[in-house]
Amino acid sequence: MSSFGVFKKPKIRFRPTQGSEYEPWVKKDFYDCVEIKAKLVNPRDDKYAYYPHIGPANMEKYSGRLLDYKLVKDEDLISGKYEFNEDDIVYGKINPQFGKVVFPRFKGLCSADSYPITAKKDVILPDFLFQLLLSTKFLKYTTSVSMRTGMPKINREELGGYSFYLPSLEEQQKIASFFSLLDQKIVKQEEKIKQLELFKKGMLQKIFSQEIRFKDENGQDFPEWETAHLGDLGSFIKSYSFSRNMEGEGEYQHIHYGDIHSKFSGIILSQTEIPSLIIDSDSSYTLLEDGDVIFADASEDTSDLGKSVVLLEVDNRKIIGGLHTLCFRPDNRLDSLFLHFFTQTDEYRKFIKANANGVSVFGLSKPALSSLEIPLPDIKEQIKISSFLYKLSRKIELLKRKKTELEEMKRGFMSQMFV
Repeated sequence: MSSFGVFKKPKIRFRPTQGSEYEPWVKKDFYDCVEIKAKLVNPRDDKYAYYPHIGPANMEKYSGRLLDYKLVKDEDLISGKYEFNEDDIVYGKINPQFGKVVFPRFKGLCSADSYPITAKKDVILPDFLFQLLLSTKFLKYTTSVSMRTGMPKINREELGGYSFYLPSLEEQQKIASFFSLLDQKIVKQEEKIKQLELFKKGMLQKIFSQEIRFKDENGQDFPEWETAHLGDLGSFIKSYSFSRNMEGEGEYQHIHYGDIHSKFSGIILSQTEIPSLIIDSDSSYTLLEDGDVIFADASEDTSDLGKSVVLLEVDNRKIIGGLHTLCFRPDNRLDSLFLHFFTQTDEYRKFIKANANGVSVFGLSKPALSSLEIPLPDIKEQIKISSFLYKLSRKIELLKRKKTELEEMKRGFMSQMFV
């Protein structure tokens, strides 16, 4: 990369229709290019009743995507709000480390925890400004200047301290169009994921309510389903309370309840990365085996309490149950995947809510989980059900992986273009 004082060339450039290349990018201060001129208005004024209302809660972190929102009339708004126009970018000033930026492209009101930012169109295009505010460089700056109080936030003066290099309007348009195309691909991928997840949820409901039944290899009906308590269909094995502080290079790996909540997709295969532990390798630990189902027995809310993962491929690894987990080993009457998919049903969620204990942190006891009533088809029907739902789950994971690749591609291009 070459730079000459107030001029700079990014690593990746677009070429003009005629000529060899555009001029080097010119250094600009934030308020050379934008204005934050909106004043607070009263949301109870009838003229704003049918305006959309947007706040940080309606902005997805880092992506620039606008989430579901309501009209002003449908919310009990009291405090002053900023009015924004069709060409304004709405930026979340609270917790700027979350990179909450949206380009609504319509008129509305936004929370006072946000700024409507107006592009000076003779200097910077709104679409280019939107991508600029999503860049890693801008995120790092806003995060660094905001960590001064218990609640990180950035004010107008601090935003004015940001400087960056700006291309010509023509090159801005090409860059903005390129990233807009990438954004569209990411959104389409997200829509595919949502549609398949909805389909899977519907099939779970129909299968476990027996609205849909599978046939045997001769096209005949399987026997009627029975029921049994989980504790009668296998045994619980020992887990260990090693904290995150014990993680590092070691012989043993552990399944921590936090990873069940947020990291693992639900099915642990040979390629699934599991944290290792720095612990005494001479001690004897009860190892997990293929087919074991691991439950998270603690959570800050009941939506993640009792969440499960199933270990399908140990692959010669020494894996143990970790902190706040209940590890269950089914016997030959219960298929592990069938049990795992049952834990994704509404019926199971109702059981968890009824059996959760605690106030600020919820827990699930082993006796309570043992009492869980399991619908029990013939083991061959269980395996057919598991196979069907497993294939659906794998399709969803592949779509999510493609979405992640597109997001990483965008971040890579942005890091080389925005200087």
